[in-house]
Amino acid sequence: MKMERTKLRERRHGKLRRALGWPLPGESSEQLDHIGGLDRRRAEQGLVSIKGEGGTISYKHIDDLGPQEMPFVTAAEWMEVGWLKQRVKRYKEGAEAPPIPTHLR
Repeated sequence: MKMERTKLRERRHGKLRRALGWPLPGESSEQLDHIGGLDRRRAEQGLVSIKGEGGTISYKHIDDLGPQEMPFVTAAEWMEVGWLKQRVKRYKEGAEAPPIPTHLR
């Protein structure tokens, strides 16, 4: 749980927005600012993403998480990391941005 609280603190300070960097073709700065702002607000509320059945993402307050939910928290994080990696790959290729995951819109 200590690690999750550290991640929340980083998110409150805009870590996702910084990770997004510059807009790729097909994106706008406003979209990226919106994604970063939404993530920051959720972090300020203490919300952690959880990957459910079918790949859907939901949110739960950090104080309501139990040890049995940590694999689902990790799965949600890996979805986001995968999307960020796709963005980097497409940036290097000069390609259009990958679709923005539904939970980040």
